Amino acid sequence: MRIGQNPARIDTPAYTPQKIGLASLVFIPHLEGYFQQSLSILRAHLMSLHAHTQEPFDLLVFDNGSCREVKDFLNEMQVAGWIRWLVSSEVNLGKTGALNWILAALPNPIVGYADSDVFFRRGWLQASLDILEGFPQVGIVTAQPCFFDILRGEGRAAAHVFTPEQIEPYTPEAWVVEEYCRGINAPADLRQRYLSTPLPLVRNAQGVAAVLGASHMQFIAYREVLQQVLPLPATRGLSPEEDRVFNQRIDDLGYLHLSTSRPLVVHMGNTIDPHLQPEVEAALGTAISASPQLSLPSGGSLPRRWLGRLAKARPFKRYFLQLYNALYEIYSER
Repeated sequence: MRIGQNPARIDTPAYTPQKIGLASLVFIPHLEGYFQQSLSILRAHLMSLHAHTQEPFDLLVFDNGSCREVKDFLNEMQVAGWIRWLVSSEVNLGKTGALNWILAALPNPIVGYADSDVFFRRGWLQASLDILEGFPQVGIVTAQPCFFDILRGEGRAAAHVFTPEQIEPYTPEAWVVEEYCRGINAPADLRQRYLSTPLPLVRNAQGVAAVLGASHMQFIAYREVLQQVLPLPATRGLSPEEDRVFNQRIDDLGYLHLSTSRPLVVHMGNTIDPHLQPEVEAALGTAISASPQLSLPSGGSLPRRWLGRLAKARPFKRYFLQLYNALYEIYSER
């Protein structure tokens, strides 16, 4: 039986979601072999998201059956305030299976998604929103030029929105192609093809440019659009064909796949590229300095050299000294 009245009934407000909800999907079954650097990659992913997203957002992290060390790290990150919603699955539902949960659950009008090995650069969200809100019939927007046509030439939506005269050839700078190829470990012949093949680019009346095509590695979209493609088939852990169903259904509904003309997100893969390392370290410092009320899990997996550089660099040196002195006084109390 119930004794007394539930305190939640007495003027307890419910949380009002932000306009933008972002989701990250994590699957790190162990920390050996291919996955030995995955915890550092995950940390870089989360810190870059917080450091380089100026707009308010809610963050949902879906753990898709990771190992205990990763689950502990994510729990600590949520307790520290870096994660709004944390879903922890005991089993791996597959990427599309997890997407069914994520896209159905997020209550925000605009939804973003990223694999947990994606690094975010400053301005990624605003550039994506400029395209999402500035073009007609937008389905998903990726913050990196789309080099690979997931629909393999079978997409039809763009032809109903743009005339051939509205599509112009766009050749990204060589470093953009090289960075993309390193992220996917592209062979030499594919790298050469991307270097020599222009991308199709369109512009709206305001001059905002967008590349035709988008990736399911990272995207933003209107929630009402994403709801129309669910449920996705989910029989495999990671299946290119099941991934392709997501993009195909968006195209079948008449919605566009678009991407930014500059790489504002980077696919890190399972190691941090030396070219990207300075950006990763800077993002960690920016995230911590911008959110001093939040702490970072101090597990042994945190690279000591990151903290060493951070503690000696301005303006963080003074902050860390103050933190050290405060902790010393607290732990010295009798």
